[in-house]
Amino acid sequence: MLSIQTAAPPALRSDTGTLPDDHPYASVGDGSRALVVLPGVGDSMFPGTYPPFTGWAIAPYFARYLREHTVYVLSRPRGLPAGYDAADAVESHARALEAIADSHVGIDVLGVSMGGQIGQALAAQQPELVDRLVLANSAHRIGDGARETVREFQVAARNRDWASIRSGLATAMFTDGRAVAYPLFLRTVGRPLQPRPADPSDVRRSLQFVLEFDGRDLLSTVEPPVLLVGGDRDPVFPPERTRATVERLPNGDLELIPGAKHGAFHERKATFDSRVQEFLEATDPS
Repeated sequence: MLSIQTAAPPALRSDTGTLPDDHPYASVGDGSRALVVLPGVGDSMFPGTYPPFTGWAIAPYFARYLREHTVYVLSRPRGLPAGYDAADAVESHARALEAIADSHVGIDVLGVSMGGQIGQALAAQQPELVDRLVLANSAHRIGDGARETVREFQVAARNRDWASIRSGLATAMFTDGRAVAYPLFLRTVGRPLQPRPADPSDVRRSLQFVLEFDGRDLLSTVEPPVLLVGGDRDPVFPPERTRATVERLPNGDLELIPGAKHGAFHERKATFDSRVQEFLEATDPS
């Protein structure tokens, strides 16, 4: 890994670079365990290269985990293959996690939305690489009511209208003024300021992955303990989906945050972090 030297505190290590199978990453911390964050669909809509300062930029966001963990934000490769599915995701992510495992005593995975779908498949098919799994606003399948929205995003992706996708995601994520302010900004003065995808087809293929993924048959084989944290107003992975997901897990627990939508992991950060930290402290990583 590439070590980035700046004026940050010497105890705080920050790295950026690329892991096997061309997974871009940014990491921060020097904990003995790794917390690997798998992002959602929005990951496909940026160039795919993390600037050297990224680790320190994300350090405040993940501060509660840095005592025992080194946090890795692990992006998907740019240029996803046609028909990208769970098998492709597991194959490439497993190699990236194996590289991370070489430097740590164990790996916990935090999958956000689409990243949670990939996390489910990883935990089921590569249990030796995942000690504990947190699913943030995710489930075995998207809600029926969200499918039309995702198809609208696919049309926008074909037209390279990234602002429409980002504004739609903001509406689904937030319950406060950001649900109105962000879409307005993104569709107007903010439109030329938004990062562009390195490969526009990645957006379409990520959206298709979300539409087609169904992990129901995987859940009963997931060995690691799983915590699912969602919002009870999430329009993408509604409560009936998250409850059904946890019911199929051998060792699963559910935390539904009242009033939260698809951005509970961000908008209700203090509540989310407290519950995740409690889960990590209470479960045996061995």
